[in-house]
Amino acid sequence: MKIVVLGAAGMIGRVICRDLADYGEVGEIVVADIDEAAAKAVAAGLGGKAKAARADVTDAPGLTALLRGAGCCINSVNYYFNLDVMRVCLEAKVHYVDLGGLFHMTRRQLELDGAFRDAGLTAILGLGSCPGIANVHAGYLGAQLDTVDSIRIYNGATPDVGDSLAPAYTLQTIFDEITQPAMVFRDGEFLEVAPVSEAEHYPFREPIGYARTHLSLHSEVATIPHSLKNKGIKECFFKITAFGYSEKAFEQLKFLANLGLMSADPIEVTGEVPILSEVRTLSADAKIGAAASTRQAVRVKPRDVLMKALAHAPASEKHGSLGFKDIATEARGTKDGREVTLRIDTTAWPKKEWNISGGTFLVASPPAIVARWLADGRVERQGVLAPEVAVEPEAFFAELGRRGARTEVTKTGLVSGEAAG
Repeated sequence: MKIVVLGAAGMIGRVICRDLADYGEVGEIVVADIDEAAAKAVAAGLGGKAKAARADVTDAPGLTALLRGAGCCINSVNYYFNLDVMRVCLEAKVHYVDLGGLFHMTRRQLELDGAFRDAGLTAILGLGSCPGIANVHAGYLGAQLDTVDSIRIYNGATPDVGDSLAPAYTLQTIFDEITQPAMVFRDGEFLEVAPVSEAEHYPFREPIGYARTHLSLHSEVATIPHSLKNKGIKECFFKITAFGYSEKAFEQLKFLANLGLMSADPIEVTGEVPILSEVRTLSADAKIGAAASTRQAVRVKPRDVLMKALAHAPASEKHGSLGFKDIATEARGTKDGREVTLRIDTTAWPKKEWNISGGTFLVASPPAIVARWLADGRVERQGVLAPEVAVEPEAFFAELGRRGARTEVTKTGLVSGEAAG
């Protein structure tokens, strides 16, 4: 079994590779990244089953050659390239997994369902923590109920006590979540609402406790209402606790967004630009460069400048409960004629042997688990699928448990009597 990991030298990609190496069942891991030197460094720490390769996801012929013969491709590059990689997987005849498409990209990817079915291939979209674990939660809870009124997803983590601006995941994605309207499914319709709006304090598992959450654009909402349509679902949303930042750091980021510094639209800036003037010496015809500068207008993307600046933000020192993650999903509906609320939580402490937070662990292990299943033919459904319909919940939660996560279900409902109101 050969599995190719694209973006393997990144924050999440390298942990996906570690899971593939540490939990067996993979004959060859191709650690692929546009930075070949970084890919070699990751592969060197994984043992003999890993080999490094340079991969440019915009080079379709080169990527097709790299993927041929693989059992599955795990795409952990920026979601902007999801469609490009999926099309290459079709050409190379390789199963596909990614970490999400931030709603709108996911919808575009679903349009390739017929092509993947015709090719006898499976693509599972958004298989990290959120989206990913939360989707599997929704599918599992939905199956326990006769009708489903709502699916509400809450993503919580212990706050960064140092107020660092260092990102917990890809900055491009965080900027998009802060600046783009969130999508919700409400009263049976998809609606745009203001980004980072509708604040709500939610009771996460300790040591998080009650924490402030807000809406965010996410791809769970793109698929769950369709997957549970036959149960009558009327509401679905996703909320998160400040994208892993402290409240202070989050407010600073919102301020930067309000200034327009997260915009990808170029603006014109006038500044000093160095030039090289030529002067002739009195003793020879040799030309000597003389330093000079001129004021010149250039076009830059504010987002590029901000990303460059934040790349140097120091991370807070890891200590105490920092890094604990809780993904909580609630399903409200009916069972045997009674109203009931089911809640499922998947929690994780930092995984010390990998030197990562619980949040990073819960993003990286799900695609590694399911890529194995795709490569060995365990997933029988074909086409482009959401995790809530493609992944076996109990086996999936058991694999996460083997790695140190905990998944538990709670039920709230009347034992007797009638509902109030």
